[in-house]
Amino acid sequence: MTDGNRILGEGAFGPEPARDEALGALLRETEGMVPVADVDWNAFARRVSAHIATQATSSWWTYAARWERRVVPIALVAGLAAAVALFQTEVNPAQSEFVSASSVSTSIVSGAPFEDAAVQFAHSVTSVGDISTGIPE
Repeated sequence: MTDGNRILGEGAFGPEPARDEALGALLRETEGMVPVADVDWNAFARRVSAHIATQATSSWWTYAARWERRVVPIALVAGLAAAVALFQTEVNPAQSEFVSASSVSTSIVSGAPFEDAAVQFAHSVTSVGDISTGIPE
């Protein structure tokens, strides 16, 4: 089947895969032959084009609106769980030493694994200050 000068199935999705004769035989046995002559292909193409046109003109928030009934409760539960975890965590800045970004980059350049340096820096940043008051010490 062609559309103008190009073959359908080629392009953005790549070439159409090879047909499986065994699968085709099973489908014909189960469903019967395709009524190619009985289908109004022009009407089908118009319906598909009309549907694509309505989706192309819809704004981005119509897609977000479909998910809001599911996402809002999940986000609320995740926020509550994060708040509970945050307030149950004991912070003791005296146990950790402050690590600057320059000392992390120096340790990476001198051969330390970047994963260890990143973890050390993250622990340093999150443990400096009193989380309950929000004011750094």
